[in-house]
Amino acid sequence: MKEVRILEKRIRELLDAYVDDVKARAPIKSEAVERAFRRVERHKLVEHFFDYREEREGFEKVSVDPARPSTDALRTIYSDSPLMTRLSGGLPSSSTSQPALVAQMLELLELTPGQRGLEIGAGTGYNAALMQEMVGETGHVTTIDIQEDVVAQTRRLLRAAGYDRIEVIARDGVLGCPENAPYDRIIATVGCPDISPSWTDQLSEGGFMLIPLQHGPEGFDPLARIWKDSEHVLGRFVGSSGFMSIQGELASEQKLSFADQKQARTGVSLAELPLPVSVGIWSDLDRPERMERQFALGLFLAIADERGSWSGVVEKARGACLFARGKADKVEVYGDVSLYDEFVQLCQRWERLGSPAMEKWALEFFATNSDNQPPEGENAWVIPREFTIEVARLRKANDDSSC
Repeated sequence: MKEVRILEKRIRELLDAYVDDVKARAPIKSEAVERAFRRVERHKLVEHFFDYREEREGFEKVSVDPARPSTDALRTIYSDSPLMTRLSGGLPSSSTSQPALVAQMLELLELTPGQRGLEIGAGTGYNAALMQEMVGETGHVTTIDIQEDVVAQTRRLLRAAGYDRIEVIARDGVLGCPENAPYDRIIATVGCPDISPSWTDQLSEGGFMLIPLQHGPEGFDPLARIWKDSEHVLGRFVGSSGFMSIQGELASEQKLSFADQKQARTGVSLAELPLPVSVGIWSDLDRPERMERQFALGLFLAIADERGSWSGVVEKARGACLFARGKADKVEVYGDVSLYDEFVQLCQRWERLGSPAMEKWALEFFATNSDNQPPEGENAWVIPREFTIEVARLRKANDDSSC
């Protein structure tokens, strides 16, 4: 009995320190999110994870007993780190996301008691448990995952942790869950190359979805807040993220996969050249501001050119022009050096447009089978997807439309 009390005290200390750490990084801002983080014990939703070992260039499985977790496992679980919980072909296929990103997305989701939420990508159930804490006993959370073994484990662990009210369903996420609709909030915790028409149909009036919507290469998934307005589906960017890609019908063949991007940076760069935009200002910024500005540029690169992301520009056949690691005012060129000239042109266009930040973009989505044609015009970029056609345009100074 004494050992149990000592373990419970240790877990509480680690949990509180973990929440304090995430809060210090700024993602936790509201009392509702902080309260949820302090109530949900992350270790109770983990039976194993895979720890990457650089010396072996591979993953090592670490088993966890939720009832009696080891000190080493607890230190890893209660850190601001994602945990890989499934591998397929040596690559991660399921995980529990980095807590700072989880907190950021929950803040953006703005859940309140009594609301109904749908999650695409169940993972370990940790995010669903946090959502259930926020919507309370009068609310309801449904989480979907295409992997049946993930669903079986997550359902069992949630029940054991006291979250048996959460519905965990084995299904292709593209279908949503019409039997529990409508939803005030829909969230995806996987990278999505498109939005499903089912999600739009299952939104309640006044509701919105938060989707890591892939732009450019795999893993560049700007967070998009998307809602219905009369006959329109509108959106805006609200944050940055990077996820493993969704499986099932919504999945698409990657023009630039994680492996392609890694390969592009293999070896020694052929040239190290100046970053062509606001070099002096960029160098003087502290890290958070610089990262925000780099994301704003990367977002424009991905919208204006499918080869672009916040890493730079990658073209499988020709090479890459990428932001130099550890150097704020340089880029590294691999392969065809002429890629640098194209990169410069894109950067200069971004500057001519006023170096638009993330919040300057307005999004509209048109069904691919609709008679309505996406409008054309200056400073509007059309991105064709499987189910929708996305139009990204720069908002005018007097445009304050939002959800």
